[in-house]
Amino acid sequence: MDVLVRSQLNSIVQSYIGKQIMIVVPSQCVKQGSDAEERTNHLAINSQKICRLGANNQAVLGLPYSYTTGRDWKRYRIQGLVGDEVFGMELICWNPDRLEDLQEVAAWYVQQYGAQQVLFISLKGEAKIWNYENNRITGHITLGSFQAEHIETYGKMLLDGSQRTDAVYVCQSIADEYRQVCVPYCDRSNLEVFGQLSNHLGADYILFVPAINHQVEGRTMQQYLAFLDVPYDKVHHYFSSNDSGLYYVLYVRHCKLKLVLDVLQLLVDDRDRKPLLYVTPEGNFYELRRDMSILKSCGVFSRESYEAIFTKSYKAILQIQLDTNFHYHRPNMFTRMGGAMILGQIK
Repeated sequence: MDVLVRSQLNSIVQSYIGKQIMIVVPSQCVKQGSDAEERTNHLAINSQKICRLGANNQAVLGLPYSYTTGRDWKRYRIQGLVGDEVFGMELICWNPDRLEDLQEVAAWYVQQYGAQQVLFISLKGEAKIWNYENNRITGHITLGSFQAEHIETYGKMLLDGSQRTDAVYVCQSIADEYRQVCVPYCDRSNLEVFGQLSNHLGADYILFVPAINHQVEGRTMQQYLAFLDVPYDKVHHYFSSNDSGLYYVLYVRHCKLKLVLDVLQLLVDDRDRKPLLYVTPEGNFYELRRDMSILKSCGVFSRESYEAIFTKSYKAILQIQLDTNFHYHRPNMFTRMGGAMILGQIK
């Protein structure tokens, strides 16, 4: 590890100490096995971060939806070498009051990437190696106050577990927070009024849906959102003409997008003339028809382009206000299971 990389690692970690807890996990497979071929090819390298595991050869892509939305978290890419092979890790920074959630995230990485250890950095900056067995923490090794060299210590432990005894892990770089640089052309200023929107911009599809008061098959919009298990914020619109309205800001993973649009198609009333808006992870901004097809392009998303739609339609000054009394809480397991059965009947 050269002096620049050591400085970057220490600087990033120090900036979160006292604010967030952290883990370092592999983002590529460390295969287990005793045969010569498996020892030689112990790293499953793939630039798309797709890792194929087990005899069923299932492809796993990224963290589960439920962990990556609706939470204030950061993620950095750590790049290193094992011999001549590239091997990646991730530094994940998490809210200190969500330690249990972070432990579950760590267990997910352990399962998906064949690791037995996770590097943990406490709120006080103390580094530990969590030892895992069957996705459960079975003990830990205390390393002391965090030092950049602990990354390479952790990398060596991963290699020892893979039975690769002739290789050394060397840390080469740490990239900027890449969840938020996916949309380099979006104007991210003055978006606080939309709640968690900035955290999802670039990672998820975002839908602005006017509040729907009628019921479909005896169920309200709020019930359908609970069935969909989609996090959202509420924002109020106030106009100088004394009109007002409530909008839901939905943060939708790609794997759920079609189902969410199918449900909205049932809920949206043709008599409601309020705009239905849609932002892609790339930052493209569209207005949708009631059948969820694209009506027109509104350019690149920003607060200015958002407000322009309403000021043009209503010919009045718009004030946006976040509903601070509303806080999204993920529905319980029984609601999600029952909702999945109901949603499965939607054509």
